[in-house]
Amino acid sequence: MKWPCLADNPRHYSRIVYWVFMFVQVSVLSLACLNHPAAQQPVNPSDIPRILTERGKNLSALKAAMNITSTYDGGKSRQDVTGFLIYRRPSDFRFQGIGPGGNALFELVMKAGRFELYVPSEGKITRGQKDCFAKKFPDVADIEGLIPMLLLQWKDVRFDRLLSRDQEKIVIRVTSQGRIWGATLDPRTLYLKRLVRISPYGEVDLSVDFGDFKDGEYGWLPRRFEVQSVVGGYRTVVRISKIEINPYVVEKNFQLEPMFSTKIEECH
Repeated sequence: MKWPCLADNPRHYSRIVYWVFMFVQVSVLSLACLNHPAAQQPVNPSDIPRILTERGKNLSALKAAMNITSTYDGGKSRQDVTGFLIYRRPSDFRFQGIGPGGNALFELVMKAGRFELYVPSEGKITRGQKDCFAKKFPDVADIEGLIPMLLLQWKDVRFDRLLSRDQEKIVIRVTSQGRIWGATLDPRTLYLKRLVRISPYGEVDLSVDFGDFKDGEYGWLPRRFEVQSVVGGYRTVVRISKIEINPYVVEKNFQLEPMFSTKIEECH
């Protein structure tokens, strides 16, 4: 299948970047879910944001390789891409998308409130403020504005109430930037199992399921997650094959270096 160019269909790239954000923020929360003595004891649900904030404080950066499969419009179309990610807390990252044939599809850098997007097939770099990027890629704006507050900065998430609790799960309702979320966690480890976002009409408009937790030092990090959007009409499955926690990164990692002379276009 020929990958659509950015100019022809920017929504495809917005969806790819969408789950990139998802992976970044899920990874940070997952770090907060390390096995911890406190997690082995009955936990007060209202303390969960504080506990996760404390456990996630040591994350500085990560690298990852991912395989992503997305289907749209009820399975009528499909796209596959391999992604390579470098992330640095709290919000800097670089992501390179590679198509099935090994060709580079795009490179995206987010840093200090700005973005640069390089699409080799277009021979140009688009850059500007994140708010302009969000206008061109509304799905990304949704993730960047809401998911980070929920996963990356639990200290800013308000616990609302306990929805259910048994031997298999704890389900809590939280509020972040005026949006309501339901979070399902393992009662023993506080591993995140599921997230749902509730629309103003009381309906679920986004759901994310996490799985493939491993034994060992990094068992808290899900190797698979699935995102489904009712409004966007898509389903994306992300499989993570390689994870490196707290790698050494430098400023150069968050700068684009195209191999050839390219046109620079400011985002308006």
